[in-house]
Amino acid sequence: MGPPAPPQDETSVMPLTPETDVVPLIAPGDRPLAGLSTDLYFPPVAELIAHLEESPPDYLEIFRGRTVDLRELRGQLPPTLPLTYHGDCLWYTQPSYSTDPDFREEERRACRHMEALRSPWMIHECAQKSMEGFDFGLYAPPLLTPEGARVAREGALTLSQAMEGRLLLVETPPFPPHPPGEMDLGDFFRTLTQGTPLAIGLDLGHCLTYLAASGCPVDTPSILAWLRGFPLERVVEIHAGGLQFLSLDGHSWPVDDHSSPLPEALFDLLEAALSRLPLPALQGVALEVDNKGSRQAAKEFARFRDIVRHHAKPGGFPLPPALPSGPPLSSADRDRVREGYRDLARDLSGERPSPYSQHLYRQEIWEFGGNMEELFPETLALLRGSGVDVRASFVDYFNRAPHENRPGEDFLEIKIRRAGNWIDHLAKTHPEIPLSLRETRHREAQSLLHAQHLYNGDP
Repeated sequence: MGPPAPPQDETSVMPLTPETDVVPLIAPGDRPLAGLSTDLYFPPVAELIAHLEESPPDYLEIFRGRTVDLRELRGQLPPTLPLTYHGDCLWYTQPSYSTDPDFREEERRACRHMEALRSPWMIHECAQKSMEGFDFGLYAPPLLTPEGARVAREGALTLSQAMEGRLLLVETPPFPPHPPGEMDLGDFFRTLTQGTPLAIGLDLGHCLTYLAASGCPVDTPSILAWLRGFPLERVVEIHAGGLQFLSLDGHSWPVDDHSSPLPEALFDLLEAALSRLPLPALQGVALEVDNKGSRQAAKEFARFRDIVRHHAKPGGFPLPPALPSGPPLSSADRDRVREGYRDLARDLSGERPSPYSQHLYRQEIWEFGGNMEELFPETLALLRGSGVDVRASFVDYFNRAPHENRPGEDFLEIKIRRAGNWIDHLAKTHPEIPLSLRETRHREAQSLLHAQHLYNGDP
């Protein structure tokens, strides 16, 4: 594996200061930086930084939040500490992305966020939480077909062109225990990015979930062998986050969960990937700790940073050049992709039995983005008093039929809106439910929406 790389001198980190334009994290030939990818609100960034005094990160990657909060964070941190941006709600995998005006507003919001952080790039999952009128709390993967890859390519290029010269990193997504399509994920990402200005964010844990879902071995040698066929020349950032290994239907499935500890298998895979794979464009390697306690995050990062500093090879070299684009998508291609996503949404939400729909989906809809027990305690108590099995009833209703998708709508807002529709449905079908229920639900919802606006409102 060769001798360990020496620690990078502080002066070789390319600073982002109020006087500079957006610049890459590193100069070509420098060692990639070791960073932390975290939520703006939990764990609190100031608390996280305090726990990292003995092992500070080379950069921070910050998830989507209010522009004013991102700007305040930039002002509170040392100007020499680079900040990058993790976007959300820009579902460029969807056939309607390039023509939906609501996504243009989300693009403008993302640009404000990157300007506030002075970020050189945005990394965004090649995935979605809303598709064809169905919603999910966690990222659902793209349709792994040639048409699905071309649709994602078109949407990603539309997004890239709106980013005011910054780089778009399309990130490998997590997978439920079955892949949506027969196309290999590496081939999908090559079709998506080849000949474009797009970069790739390679999430090692997400790749592990894909290979497990595909029935492939997930030991380090097997994953490395698969990654050698991936378009590694476009990988600008690597992510590693927590995983849970759940026993579902007699099989052990890795499930993406950043609140869980980073497993030994991912530490081993990270070291092997950095040591053995060609990664010429790599600029940063980030440990994802959103929704994880600060002490646990700091403990994991100390080991993570040592691996990056001792095993990462020089990177930061330019991406392969962009080439003229191919022929436009046909209406038949778009229709096939829309139908494929509609089938995937129904599959994930339980129309056909799968380990995901039978086990993970129900927990996700009830708990993710706000546990229903905490969001609507009075409403649920009234329903239970009327004999309603509230969890089963709400989860079964949530994606029973397509609803209007609204780009930029947080999953908590979706749950609040669906809860109102659910209550209206129950009031029609259960005459024993008291009339005061709607008023109770409305009062609890208004309090939630007010709090949500404080954290996610961004006029």
